Amino acid sequence: MKIRLQLLFKNLLFKPNFWVIGIVTAFTFSACNFSNTKNRIQGNWYGFEEDSTYYELYVNDSLIVLHHHEIGPIGYDYRVEENLLVVSNEAGIERIWRITEDTDDSFTLTDSLESIRYNRMEIPKDFFLSIRDSLSYSEFKKEFLKRFSKRNKSK
Repeated sequence: MKIRLQLLFKNLLFKPNFWVIGIVTAFTFSACNFSNTKNRIQGNWYGFEEDSTYYELYVNDSLIVLHHHEIGPIGYDYRVEENLLVVSNEAGIERIWRITEDTDDSFTLTDSLESIRYNRMEIPKDFFLSIRDSLSYSEFKKEFLKRFSKRNKSK
């Protein structure tokens, strides 16, 4: 029995089809994504309220932080369900937004009250990494104030 298995294995090693099938199978399984769909809104974004007030959103895998000049950063839990964004706060209040447009650089959220367009920001420091260190967070906040001043003047 042991000799038969050795011969079978030896024969398979020299057959080109065995290697092709093995490589294709390995590639197929490595290319498959067994997790949920990619989070389309994860990243750093900016938008304007109806009165043209500038603010930023920082989105990780479970939290959205709204950073507004007058009220500072506020965190919200969220989940994405197909083209819906469900946002909730500690008080248990939910707001459901429809993601009506989605590209790599922008998306639009719409609900019964308003429609807001967000544009991707390419910033060197991430809010979620900066918040762990007070000096980094202070620098991040200064950069926000610079972006706020610049964008509010241009509106």
